[in-house]
Amino acid sequence: MVETDGRRETNIQYTAEFVVDQTDLLRRFPPKHPKIYADHSTNIYKPSSLANLEIGHNTQLKILARVYDEKGDALLVENPKSNNEHPHITLSCVEGVRPVYSNEMIKEAVKEGSIEYFLEPQFVEVIEGYSDGKNTIIGHQG
Repeated sequence: MVETDGRRETNIQYTAEFVVDQTDLLRRFPPKHPKIYADHSTNIYKPSSLANLEIGHNTQLKILARVYDEKGDALLVENPKSNNEHPHITLSCVEGVRPVYSNEMIKEAVKEGSIEYFLEPQFVEVIEGYSDGKNTIIGHQG
């Protein structure tokens, strides 16, 4: 259970910065694989509290680079709220590969020194919220 504003929320899977316009993001970065995600950058997986979460807060994340291989495809982003070693937005994966694979793929690319960073800054508009694995909450619940 997770504490939120004095209430108990069950089954919070993660807090995140959710992409506001997925269509635009996918237009700018066409997915390399058939299973498309492109919906968020994780802040905290399985949080113990939502105390510092600014639900509904809009901001922009800077897109630093794109990393992909035969199984996954992701954008490296600057997300100061993320507890991931390499904050990112998973764009797509092949069938049977979960989006969490992006962590492994990016870690390997960093180790190999094979990441090509963008020369010109790119940004994506996001809104802060959380997910229980089925529903995304980005506005205040009453």
